[in-house]
Amino acid sequence: MRKLIRATLLLACGVFGAALVHAQAEMQQPNDLKVFIAPLAGPDADLVKSIQAKLIRDFEKQGILVTEIKENADVILTGTGVMQSNFATSLGHRPRYRIRGSMRLVNKNGVALWTADVSSSPYAVSESSSFVEKVTEKVAAALSEESKRRNSEPAVQRIKGTD
Repeated sequence: MRKLIRATLLLACGVFGAALVHAQAEMQQPNDLKVFIAPLAGPDADLVKSIQAKLIRDFEKQGILVTEIKENADVILTGTGVMQSNFATSLGHRPRYRIRGSMRLVNKNGVALWTADVSSSPYAVSESSSFVEKVTEKVAAALSEESKRRNSEPAVQRIKGTD
């Protein structure tokens, strides 16, 4: 009886362990698509440069491959935005800023994979970081979907180049 219980427990642990390893491997699967971040547009050049640098940093943290050469990219991120301020009227309060931008992720064929109006949280300590976090989250999800779509296509279709 003890051998049967041990064997059952061992089998259950093995099945659970295999399922856990498979789930972790699927979650940590690196993205094989390269992103080119096109120069962003906006009235504040310093803010635009800061956001672009933070996008690159956050993309790399998420395992998203970033290329500086447009021709090497599988997808292109473009965007334009503005910073709005709501100056505090009472003494001692800092002005509140909010970044709003229209962002778009397209593949090499110009097909939109994701497009949205994104804005920073009104309560964020760093408005640009809040904006970048939201963009990174959405781009990562769109890239995951695009990667799944590409990997599920038959090999013959990919060889012909009909992405």
